[in-house]
Amino acid sequence: MSENKKYTIKKIEAAIRQLDVAITLWFHEGDEIAIHTLACSAHEIIHDINYHRKGQELLFDSPYINDKYRKDAIYHLSKPYNFFKHAKHDPDPEGTIELDSFLTEGFILAASIGLESLGIKPNSFRIAFTRYQMIHTPSIFREDTIKHIPVDFLALIRNINRIHFYEYSTAKPQLFGEFFSF
Repeated sequence: MSENKKYTIKKIEAAIRQLDVAITLWFHEGDEIAIHTLACSAHEIIHDINYHRKGQELLFDSPYINDKYRKDAIYHLSKPYNFFKHAKHDPDPEGTIELDSFLTEGFILAASIGLESLGIKPNSFRIAFTRYQMIHTPSIFREDTIKHIPVDFLALIRNINRIHFYEYSTAKPQLFGEFFSF
């Protein structure tokens, strides 16, 4: 039998750990449900702390969401997360849901942005994830984020699989650092 241990941890520390594990699992192509649930849990804590501190708008408070549709947007963004957490009050407790990995990636990015707005600097995990997204889905970022990367180098790093990108980025972040605008 293992020894029982007690931990004292702040909510923000729990969110950071959840987010970092979600990112690690994402890079290692781990279980999509676990990744989504961890990312959403982290985002929820970060969002609530940020809201309490009257910080910048995050995913649910985004000024890009029309207030008229905000409740519906939050419902649809939260639907998979709530599905994975609850069955008791669900009208179909044995139902199914479709999960889009783009939504999971959005929660990871929003949680990372939320941490920065709380004054928490990005660590190697969050930097690696953001850089990977900039390289592979540049359309969701400002145009200047990767414009300094030479085309041949960009093509080369786009062909690196997730696990190797993660390993290079977290072990030697300076390899890619000079090319990014953050």
